[in-house]
Amino acid sequence: PADRRVGVEEPVDHGHRCTLPLAAGFRHPSLDMTSPRPTFRNVTMFGNPPDWVEPPSPDFEISWSDPADAELVWDRDEMHQPFPLSPLSMDFVRNSSGAGFDIGFEFFDVPTRIRVTFQHGYAYFAPVWGVPDAEVPALQRQMGQSFRAFGAETEAYWARVLPELLAIYDQMRGVDVDGLPAEALAAAWDEAWAGLRRAWGIHMVIIRGPFRLTEDLAVLYARHVPEAPAGAGYKLIQGRVDILHDVEVGMERLSALAAAAPAVRDALLASPGPTLDGLCRLEDGATFVAAVEEFISQHGHLGQAWTDLSQPSWSDDPGLVLAEVAKRLAQPAEPASERRRRLLSESDEMAEDVRSRLARDPDALAEFERVLALARRIGPLTETHNYWIDRMSQARMRTLAIRIGRRLVREGSIELEADVEYLSRHEVAELLVAPRTMRAEVAARRAEHERQRGMVAPHVIGGGASATEATATEASAASDGQAAPSLELHGTGASAGVARGPARVTLGLDGLDRIRPGDIIVCPATTPSWVPVFAIAAGLVTNTGGILAHAAVVAREFGLPAVVGVAGATSRIPDGALIEIDGTTGSVRVLES
Repeated sequence: PADRRVGVEEPVDHGHRCTLPLAAGFRHPSLDMTSPRPTFRNVTMFGNPPDWVEPPSPDFEISWSDPADAELVWDRDEMHQPFPLSPLSMDFVRNSSGAGFDIGFEFFDVPTRIRVTFQHGYAYFAPVWGVPDAEVPALQRQMGQSFRAFGAETEAYWARVLPELLAIYDQMRGVDVDGLPAEALAAAWDEAWAGLRRAWGIHMVIIRGPFRLTEDLAVLYARHVPEAPAGAGYKLIQGRVDILHDVEVGMERLSALAAAAPAVRDALLASPGPTLDGLCRLEDGATFVAAVEEFISQHGHLGQAWTDLSQPSWSDDPGLVLAEVAKRLAQPAEPASERRRRLLSESDEMAEDVRSRLARDPDALAEFERVLALARRIGPLTETHNYWIDRMSQARMRTLAIRIGRRLVREGSIELEADVEYLSRHEVAELLVAPRTMRAEVAARRAEHERQRGMVAPHVIGGGASATEATATEASAASDGQAAPSLELHGTGASAGVARGPARVTLGLDGLDRIRPGDIIVCPATTPSWVPVFAIAAGLVTNTGGILAHAAVVAREFGLPAVVGVAGATSRIPDGALIEIDGTTGSVRVLES
């Protein structure tokens, strides 16, 4: 799967069932999660282990709650949660992407399930295919056929479920944390988690058609334009993610308002930056602040770098938005409308080229036109779903948790509202009903979390002796001289173009402040929250991802040269080094350290 999220905590009523016919001859065996688990050797959730891995910490010991789990192949999700998680964030992963993945498989009547484990706070995932190893390839082909067939139904499905998603988020926002009796508040908390699982069930259905049809389009393009660079066909749908365009247009409007108000402009360019309250007291400041608040009312659920409830959204910290406006004042970006026209024109020219090549083959041309039209209609959902589900569900759940944290502070259970992150979701419900102090437990968990942040986690665990030996071999190779920055690194060319500039190694939200116009961003992965810096950066390099990863899709929407899946890029490329990247060939050259 192109978008790989996993794990399940408890059964969910997904409310839908796909009635598409199974592939001919496909058996659907019963799945007993308590029976011996089949394994498919050397296959991980995220593909093969990278060609470079940082040696894991010596004290990174693996423990299994079920000894049978040691036989599964577990892959670390560096794309969505690259760092260790707190207890509440671990529950978020289990109940959002985790539950959603399995609901999606149920929807498509596929016997696959995904398991999740946390080792020292790091998330690892393993597929349980539900069929013997020899039948897994056939199962994967059947899954692809089902996903492709559902593509034509995707638009109608999305139109049907989007109002349901908004109702789920309204429930989360509408919880009367201060006014509800304890029992009722605990029930509302549980209802919010049920809504979260439902939202992510929708997520794991809605992504299947867009990813499959987009891949089909790229394959067709490569077949008919064999001299084109690998992955060039994905540009046929570029410039069509309306919601990301709306975010960028909104940011441009704020920048224009600030530029027209000298007092506001000077305050934003000063260090340290101003607060909204401070801006209100300046000439024309109230008008600018009102525009910022309107922008946040629409897009304020963005801002988080990863799937982690500790990450604030723009609504939580408006200073993140002000910092991005300041960067545009220092060096204006290409207008969003002009960039979009350029990208659409380029994709249309590519389509016309294919049409001219197929002019004498009406059947091939008709197939190309069918796939192109459908991919252009539903392809944007590869990012639109992230805006409405990944980012919004995380922001709404975090806000609710912090509000409940304040109540727990007043009742003496914890010291700070943010301490709620170090409770499990079930502990939160229990404390609401029967308050008691957990300050000592929270302090111990916070200290342990800080210790885990300093660990280097292995890429793959489990899988019996073979996987363990492979990981040890990779670690040994890394420690034998590959850990230092190389002159040339390689990944996947995700967005065409060559860029040269200073590398800005960015591991989280606190690093976005350091990105300046002309920098090449080097980071583990990205989300739609990174849109503001995409408009000013010269290029992008990520540790993880493939041609359809969020980073790759968004980079193409901005015409930003990008290389993804460069193993260990954030460790091997020195911050500030002059680098050159080629978004076509996938090369990254370190020119000056």
